[in-house]
Amino acid sequence: MGRAAVDIATARGHAVTAVARSADALGATSATALAGSVLDPQLVGRALAEAEAVLVALGTAPATPRGDTQREICSLGTRVILDAMRARGLRRVVVVSSYGVGPTRERRPFPFNLIAATLLKDVMADKDVQEAEVRASETDWTIAQPLGLTDAPATGSPYVSTDGTHRVTRVSRADVAAVCLDAIDTGRYLRETVAISANR
Repeated sequence: MGRAAVDIATARGHAVTAVARSADALGATSATALAGSVLDPQLVGRALAEAEAVLVALGTAPATPRGDTQREICSLGTRVILDAMRARGLRRVVVVSSYGVGPTRERRPFPFNLIAATLLKDVMADKDVQEAEVRASETDWTIAQPLGLTDAPATGSPYVSTDGTHRVTRVSRADVAAVCLDAIDTGRYLRETVAISANR
């Protein structure tokens, strides 16, 4: 989802600095790409040096140079980002998590509930910790909880709710990225969790 967010943000005229495991992960964009680990406080500090807002879209990854496993990357990475934001007086952050975490846990569709409780058990537990870190922070946060992510083109009209309701069990990465950037641009959904799905 990170690449989609970078593409949309730069198309809107934003100056973007992105941290990724490798510059190639972002493709050919006009963003400033910093390759390395989100667990590196100095790297994250450099990325936020001139930032006005932050979008966190962390995915699971192999073990990092520090030895952390993929089970911890979302919570630990978010903690590094929040620390860097605090040090620089930054407040606005939008964090991409997953539907079925925290307030939407009881609303998981049955097939997804089965996967979340088995194959994705560690990932979901990590996102639980991640969301708790964000909610406890003093930032102006928004947590985005997309349903199953796809590489389909953006529809421009995803279903967005603050009460955990959804239409279908999928949504394109491009639509999720657009909702997140809209939240940053407009200031909507402050200290709210939004569920994002396709309309049909």
